[in-house]
Amino acid sequence: MIKIGGYTFKTNQIQKALTHSSFSHENYERLEFLGDSILDFLVAEILFNTENFAEAELTRARASLVSEENLSKVFDSLKIEKMVNLGKSCPRLTRAIKGDIVEAIIACIFLESGIDECKNFVLRNFNLFISNEKDYKTQFQEYAQKNKLDFNYELIKTEGPAHDLTFYVTLFTNGKEIATAHAKSKLEAQKRCAKVALDILNNK
Repeated sequence: MIKIGGYTFKTNQIQKALTHSSFSHENYERLEFLGDSILDFLVAEILFNTENFAEAELTRARASLVSEENLSKVFDSLKIEKMVNLGKSCPRLTRAIKGDIVEAIIACIFLESGIDECKNFVLRNFNLFISNEKDYKTQFQEYAQKNKLDFNYELIKTEGPAHDLTFYVTLFTNGKEIATAHAKSKLEAQKRCAKVALDILNNK
């Protein structure tokens, strides 16, 4: 029995998910194709139901969470490097391979146990990265409530072409400007504002 990320696999199909094409023709490629679509759907659903984002922010947040970089982090957190089968022509695990394997694992879970178990796996193993999307905002909100501060974020301006906008956001507390930040999404700019504000208020 192989257990990964809190899920115990029922069949040997997981061996395919952990095998690169350089090692065997029985490898993760077809599973990765399926897992990619499943993961996109699940992350979209989770964000839709937990975050009050506009469509553009939902799209950016999903792209971040299913990115090669983030999937590589999830792979590392699963501690499965020694389980992976690589051939001599592929001497090391690249970030892309790590991401593909995570998607293949999700496909295996789907084929064995259905979409609900896939969702549970994503929530267990991606939750750290999802919660980070709102960490500083949550911390600041708790600080504001504890200290009876009224606050609001205001979008001051945007710059750049429509496909590559930069958002400038200011955070006000009790009507006074406390922090301004910019980023490639309004959410990220708000998070940066919250971090700056926390640093200022905690060092007063």
